[in-house]
Amino acid sequence: MQVQLSDDVVLDSRRAVWLPRQRTLVLADFFFGLGAARRRRFDPLPATPQQEIWERVLGLLADYDPEQVALLGDLKPSQGTLEGEEAEELRTVFRKLKGPGRTLIQVVGHPERSLGPVLAGTGVQPVEQARIGPLTLIHRRRIFVYPRHDPFHGFWINGGVHPLFAVPGLGPSGEPDWLRLPAFLYTGFALVMPPFVSYAQGFEVIQADRLPRQARAWTLLADRLSPLDLPELPPVPDHLRTLARPPRRGREEPKADE
Repeated sequence: MQVQLSDDVVLDSRRAVWLPRQRTLVLADFFFGLGAARRRRFDPLPATPQQEIWERVLGLLADYDPEQVALLGDLKPSQGTLEGEEAEELRTVFRKLKGPGRTLIQVVGHPERSLGPVLAGTGVQPVEQARIGPLTLIHRRRIFVYPRHDPFHGFWINGGVHPLFAVPGLGPSGEPDWLRLPAFLYTGFALVMPPFVSYAQGFEVIQADRLPRQARAWTLLADRLSPLDLPELPPVPDHLRTLARPPRRGREEPKADE
């Protein structure tokens, strides 16, 4: 399913953005190739089937036939220092995404942390931002509502914040309940993308009353994009505004006082 945001930008329910005038496919937080790390240690995140990820990727490449693919964010934690099996997984993904005659760019928040010997021969040079026609691609945690261009032109596409909205609904027995749904968020100044892998959802629910008046959002559920009526969205209960982050490996949870 597609939503035409403008002549330059198309939202795809497969968690991608298509830039038709620039023939560029944009994916945020691809996070592919985590398999090698998970085979060596326990990981609390569910293992997203690689087949499902590649089905979406290959479908997008076949449907749009892009001349360029833009990745927002690293494909693996500590991308620049990978070795062995994980390094080969990363290089394999880069090769598949580039394909014959296709350009691949990677935009990250800290390019110096993503560079390393593992990228030698891939033709990929991580950058902090990339201009694509009238648009600027970034991957940052906080700058997404009022970005500034000098001189001003277009808007930013950001993959560093994972938009998450709490939407009222009904529970299994018909009782009032809430759903937390990933979304595309357009603020009038920036388009904020959901992560390409479903398990990388955000931990902070977007508060609609804090967004600019012209903001628009489309929630993702299965293969559908549904417009969200932001002015009519009720306030989110305090206990739903943030999701608990899983504890970092190697750190013990504080013990309750006895």
